[in-house]
Amino acid sequence: MFKTYNISLLRVFVLFIFFMKLTLSSSYGKEKTLLLMVTDKSCLICMVWEKQIGKIYPKTEIANKFPLSRIEIKDFVDYSKHKLKKTNITPTFIFIRNNSEKGRIEGYTSPEMFWWQVDEIVGD
Repeated sequence: MFKTYNISLLRVFVLFIFFMKLTLSSSYGKEKTLLLMVTDKSCLICMVWEKQIGKIYPKTEIANKFPLSRIEIKDFVDYSKHKLKKTNITPTFIFIRNNSEKGRIEGYTSPEMFWWQVDEIVGD
């Protein structure tokens, strides 16, 4: 029972951090942006993405515009108040701008396809 209680507190903490990232206002009217990666610790495709893209993503210009945040799919419930629809696919990459979904990529096939899809979503 004590172990379950600790896991529940951890989940509450993770969800709190996620909501804070979505709801806190940036100072001086700047846009709030985020790339939310819905993942699962047992997802092989997620592990491939982490190996091929995850290490370099923080060094990219896109990461400056859309900082990456990860959330386990078991913690990703329907966030309708943040205008995010539920997903059952891992990995799912949700580009969020001002608490609204700008675009999403479901699944991962290759670095080339990922960057092409990212460019389609964020290339204004």
